[in-house]
Amino acid sequence: MPDSLHIRLLGEFSVAIDGESVSGLNSARIQSLLAYLLVNRAVPQSRQQLAFLFWPETSDSQAQTNLRQLLHTLRRRLPAVADALLVDERTIRWHADAPLHLDVAEFEAALARAKQMVGNERLIALEEAAAVYRGALVPDCYDDWIQAERERLAQQHLAALEQGMLLREERREYPQAIDLARQLLAADPLHEATYRRLMRLHALNNDRVAAM
Repeated sequence: MPDSLHIRLLGEFSVAIDGESVSGLNSARIQSLLAYLLVNRAVPQSRQQLAFLFWPETSDSQAQTNLRQLLHTLRRRLPAVADALLVDERTIRWHADAPLHLDVAEFEAALARAKQMVGNERLIALEEAAAVYRGALVPDCYDDWIQAERERLAQQHLAALEQGMLLREERREYPQAIDLARQLLAADPLHEATYRRLMRLHALNNDRVAAM
């Protein structure tokens, strides 16, 4: 098992081991399987359910065969990642002791801290979460399972930006609030309330030209 395994799912799919970027994971099916196992990393996943999820239109036996072949391909192409998986006859899950640095986990941890904090510490946690979120969950994946997870994380990102913007405004830190408002609009160009908020923030920042 590597000393350090970095996996990004937000904005792109990428893997780095001990600081070195890893190639050979261009298969959409491998990326989707790894993303699913990572998003659900806290719970062992039934092999039967995984096979049905990824190959719903085949027979159970064929789907199970496809899953075995995919796991074999993963082990051949990237043994270090495969070694971080605990695989038995019934389940697959991530090894609890795997030295994993996962952007989704960092994003969710920052949001959890924000809920427990107040004042400046809450603001820092919200902005840390916003910084970690670099785009949609595995944007090149089009499997049905990912849509709900992608939307959930996207909405959490928007909420973090909005809460941070409001806290910055309360503190009269208008340039920082403006930056967060712009990030929010970049993520959701149809967020009409934020356009109004941005005009207000420019006015409060004594920039009437920008407000107009």
